[in-house]
Amino acid sequence: MTTDPGLTLFCLAHAGGSAHPYIRLAADLPDHITVVPLELPGHGTRVREPLLHGLSALTEEAVRQIGERRHEPYALFGHSFGSLVGYEAARVLTAQGSPPQLLLVSGRNGPTEPLSHRPFHHLPDDGFVQGLQRIGGLPEALLAEPELLKFYLPAIRTDLKVVETYTHAPGPRLTIPVTAFAGRKDVLTDASSMAAWSRITTGVFDLTLVSGGHFFLQEPEFRAALAARLTRFAATASRVPAARGAVARAVAE
Repeated sequence: MTTDPGLTLFCLAHAGGSAHPYIRLAADLPDHITVVPLELPGHGTRVREPLLHGLSALTEEAVRQIGERRHEPYALFGHSFGSLVGYEAARVLTAQGSPPQLLLVSGRNGPTEPLSHRPFHHLPDDGFVQGLQRIGGLPEALLAEPELLKFYLPAIRTDLKVVETYTHAPGPRLTIPVTAFAGRKDVLTDASSMAAWSRITTGVFDLTLVSGGHFFLQEPEFRAALAARLTRFAATASRVPAARGAVARAVAE
């Protein structure tokens, strides 16, 4: 009988978000999953550090934090803005010969799809907040605290600029499984555009729709779906041990 070496799940938050909510995620996931939230500069516990501008710098920081753990079984999960950073990090790590075994994304249409809304990151604060409210891009708890919202606006604006100016760069497709999640009431996504994540990989793709709008990560339905997907992945990997090693070594064509 072999011992499952486990899987490290690196998590990336939405625009302006912190790593904190992901710490609680571990309680609803299988025991063999180790949740490691990635905290970006200017966010959460690193709020006093300068914000990073541009997707390349953000991707480089995510790859740096993963570090040597890339040589162990790991997966990447990102929500909304975090999906883009996670995807681009997966591309870099794949090119370096240490791809994740699984990429999980949520709350963001496929990277080859056009932006789902008219850009507003450049607007003054009042118009910027109105834009966030219009697309459901602010948690209700933050809207209820005007002073706290004002404090977070620079990070949200900087991250949203990355999303709104993103252009998918041509390149090799990933070779790993990709799993996507979307809220049925999320105005920033639609089922067909979420399905477009299948275009960025030669691996298996699956899409799960859950109740709620853009911020559904705390919902029991999503957490159960995420746990089930990770359990299925572990079962598949354990049945085909050679495939696990092959995926870990694969480099996109």
